[in-house]
Amino acid sequence: MEKANQIRYSIFSVCISFLCGSVSGGNELVINQGSSGQINVFNHISVCKESNNQYLLSDIPCEKDDWVPLVDSVLSGGVGYTYWFKMTIENNSTNHLLVIRDQSIDYLDLYFVKNATLIRQVSTGDAKPYDSREINVLDYVFSLPNGSFDCYLRIKNGVDFKSRTFISSFNHLFEKSQSWNLLWGAYVGLLFVLIVYNVFIYLSTKEIAIGYYVFYLIFLVVASSSVKGYTFQYIWPSQPYLNFYIPSFTSFYLIFMILFVSSLLQIKRFEPSSFLLLKGFIWINILTVVLNLMDFSQIWIIIQITSVTLSAYLFFLGIKIYLKGHDIAKYFLLTWSLHLFLIIGFVMLLKGYLSYNSLLSNGIFLGSAIEAIFLSVIIAYKLKQLRIEKEHAEERVIRKQEEQRLFLSEQAHEIQNPVYFVSNYIGVLDRNVTFLNQLITMYSKFKLDNVDVKKERIRIQKFEDDVQIDLVKKELNEGLESVQIAINRVSRISRNLVSYNNYKQVMDINKCITETLSMIRGNLVDDILIGEHLGKIPMIRASRVQIEQVLVNLLKNAVEAIEAKDILTDESIHVRTYLNSNKIFIVIEDTGVGIDKTSLGKMFDRSFTTKSEGKGIGMGLCKRMIENHDGSIHIDSEIGVGTKLTVEIPTCRFE
Repeated sequence: MEKANQIRYSIFSVCISFLCGSVSGGNELVINQGSSGQINVFNHISVCKESNNQYLLSDIPCEKDDWVPLVDSVLSGGVGYTYWFKMTIENNSTNHLLVIRDQSIDYLDLYFVKNATLIRQVSTGDAKPYDSREINVLDYVFSLPNGSFDCYLRIKNGVDFKSRTFISSFNHLFEKSQSWNLLWGAYVGLLFVLIVYNVFIYLSTKEIAIGYYVFYLIFLVVASSSVKGYTFQYIWPSQPYLNFYIPSFTSFYLIFMILFVSSLLQIKRFEPSSFLLLKGFIWINILTVVLNLMDFSQIWIIIQITSVTLSAYLFFLGIKIYLKGHDIAKYFLLTWSLHLFLIIGFVMLLKGYLSYNSLLSNGIFLGSAIEAIFLSVIIAYKLKQLRIEKEHAEERVIRKQEEQRLFLSEQAHEIQNPVYFVSNYIGVLDRNVTFLNQLITMYSKFKLDNVDVKKERIRIQKFEDDVQIDLVKKELNEGLESVQIAINRVSRISRNLVSYNNYKQVMDINKCITETLSMIRGNLVDDILIGEHLGKIPMIRASRVQIEQVLVNLLKNAVEAIEAKDILTDESIHVRTYLNSNKIFIVIEDTGVGIDKTSLGKMFDRSFTTKSEGKGIGMGLCKRMIENHDGSIHIDSEIGVGTKLTVEIPTCRFE
């Protein structure tokens, strides 16, 4: 082994000798005794991309034209290549360090060459155990030899890299590292607090968006801490192979980001076709995890393309959903603008389209913390909305239950009307049926052998004259017709009760009025005249059950208002219909007792009634049913003169 190393060092020394004689590696960097703080290495570095990509000491570039001076202090390179970097340093200090500010370089080899002789070599990187680092910190830090020497760096990485390089005194680096660790601790602590807080919120609400948000935060912490090297330093320092699975943590972070944003913006509801495309992004990230497990070398390129495309697409969806009136999308867009800006800037920085700067290099992590806070605020806002919606839903349920209760009360009230007319007519039917039974008994005597036919005919004729047989037949016919109308009315009410709807159909209001008056006439006293003045009006689309209920209530009230008088003289109820300005007018005038002004203002209030046994449902019910047809009802009344009711219903011609 020792002999092999000697051979390698000999080959290396030959190459170094050649380089020293033929390659200009930039200006020599001088570190003076007593220098403090940070020393920029700008314009002191040259770079060369290795051609054969073999990890051997003998592969150090030896052609002068292969080396290109760097224009800044950032070591950069792409995926799949090995890069050499060279600096010439004269170190007159004893406490200065070479710092490469990058926590995720897979393979890094450092060579210090003095007078064409290799004086020190360090092999480290994420692909090797953490204790392979010369100094136990996140960044790659190396102590510098004294005197003049050449420093060679060999870097190979599985992702595009931008590694800021500088020389720093030990004290300055220690202070900066402490400050950065405190900031990162605050970052992780903040995210941890948000995770714990939202876990409790999820347990109390079971809101799926919050569950996705919790996993989104967890994988954000794991992925960002892994990228910054903290997981390698504190969790798996002896298992460097786990660093190769950091892309999987990022993919899971993207998956839960999709699920969270999709649930937050209700994309499946507002943009169902776009939701299918988001499922495609989820499958891409699942495939990325599989490829990562299979050690696919270009995995970070897929993640970079996916993350930028996905972030832009989610921003686009946020705009579309906001334009559809989903208020929470407005706050999402404000937050996601920062996310989109930082992630695009970070990828462009890695690809070399933007010059290196600390804002874009570390801003994505600071931005993710700000984004997490804003998203928590949005979740709080959404929970407030959900609470308000829940309260409104509960109010709607209560109103619905109240409407159902009122509906049942109204239907029970309406069933009483036809039952009332039928029950009033039972006495008339019973009397007339009794007359007919008696008459049938008289006619049956003609079957007897010893009956005096002439005498029986005279007796029958006298009986028919006494009971007014023609009036009996008329009352029976009208009564049966009224009973049939009442039964049909009860049947329609019962169907309405079962279906509980306001089904509208094409109907003739004049015919409805005629049938209702026919049912009422059988119960009127002789001193009340019914006048029908039905004009030419169009068929309309309306709820037959509700229109009938209104007519029965109004006409019944008119009858009762007249019957409430002590003396009935020339009493009448007049019903008119006419068309005016595309409105059907139904006017019902009676000569009843009238309504005083105080009661007139309360006629449509629930539970208000002027009847001793009333429930206060009728007039309020009529008003609500007419309003269901976009109509209105008006009352004019004068005590001792009578009442005029006017119903207006907009026409809807049946084509």
